[in-house]
Amino acid sequence: MSDIIELHKISKTFIERSWRSVLFRSIPKKTEALKDITLTIKKGEIFGLLGPNGAGKTTLIKILATLIIPDGGAGKIFGYDLIRQSQHIRRIIGLVNMSERSFYWRLTGRQNLNFFAALHNLTGKQKEKRVQTILELVDLEEKAETQFMKYSSGQKQRLSLARALLSNPEILLMDEPTQNLDPIASSTFLKLAVDVLKKKEGKTILWCTHNLREAEDVCSRIAIIHRGAVIESGDLEYMCSLINTESFYEFTIDHCPERTLQEIGITPLRIFRNNGSLDFELQVRSNDVPSLVRQLVENGINVRSCKVKVIELDEVFEKIINRAH
Repeated sequence: MSDIIELHKISKTFIERSWRSVLFRSIPKKTEALKDITLTIKKGEIFGLLGPNGAGKTTLIKILATLIIPDGGAGKIFGYDLIRQSQHIRRIIGLVNMSERSFYWRLTGRQNLNFFAALHNLTGKQKEKRVQTILELVDLEEKAETQFMKYSSGQKQRLSLARALLSNPEILLMDEPTQNLDPIASSTFLKLAVDVLKKKEGKTILWCTHNLREAEDVCSRIAIIHRGAVIESGDLEYMCSLINTESFYEFTIDHCPERTLQEIGITPLRIFRNNGSLDFELQVRSNDVPSLVRQLVENGINVRSCKVKVIELDEVFEKIINRAH
């Protein structure tokens, strides 16, 4: 897959002016929202941008949507320059705005989409066909004639997505897309993103979130942004490798006294007793596992199973953030 979004050292600083700074000619406060952001996103992937609130995710989304101009750096989207060719970029970008206030509450879902479709110069039969197609795509055809004010949170999110899809954009920018959704609505939205938008429609998605589990479910690659800077990026396997060269393994053996393990030089991190067996966790290099199993067997201990423990994304996230301080 080729890179369709390329960012090189994008930076943005906001100057906060107040009446005090103007009246007393004091130095206004500056906030460095983004610091030399360098990223590449491939065609057809869901790329996760992870970070706590205030990390700079929304600022980066607005720059990619050409709503604000960066102070420094360069970027290209589908070969178009982020600053000089912003009009071309707007035609291929869909911003999923989750603000309920951006819809007309007394209009139905279809009427809202008809209004926004007209802003994309869609008229007549073309507009009707596109709106109907999108309503079916996001599974809102049964709610099409219902007023927006009567929509559930999940339905409002899907209508936001429908609006972004009206122009059939190549790229979707999603800023906290499941925020304030209940678990069922959130799961439905995630399934829609993966099964429909990515697999069926072939969309490229930048998924900004602070929800670690969510990113793990939908994203093929992730970047961690903290205090305006990308501190690490890659797939989950790479992120896990940054924590330690050793891996965590889970062993299940026949029941034996704990002192027996200590006598042969094994110090488990945790031990769990089950009926007739003993489970324990061990942090060890993968190359040392075969000799460790052989050592157990030679000491008369039957090894029932040995498997690597999957490291959770939240553990990776926490350790990388702490390391950045």
